Amino acid sequence: MAKERDEYQFENYESYVGGPDEVKHEIEHCPKCGSKLMFNHLPDYKNLLIQETGRCLECDFGHRKTIHVLN
Repeated sequence: MAKERDEYQFENYESYVGGPDEVKHEIEHCPKCGSKLMFNHLPDYKNLLIQETGRCLECDFGHRKTIHVLN
């Protein structure tokens, strides 16, 4: 069985709280150490999705995997 952190989560904008700078920091920085995340994107144009993987190079946070739906 796959670990929960290995699965992709759909982007949910309602989960972000605060001003624009706070939300941007929450998206772009590691929740464990606060360093900037390195992102990789894989587009799926047929299904109008983008798979995003963010990982921290400074600590052992692992990967944050998100699916963005394109309208």
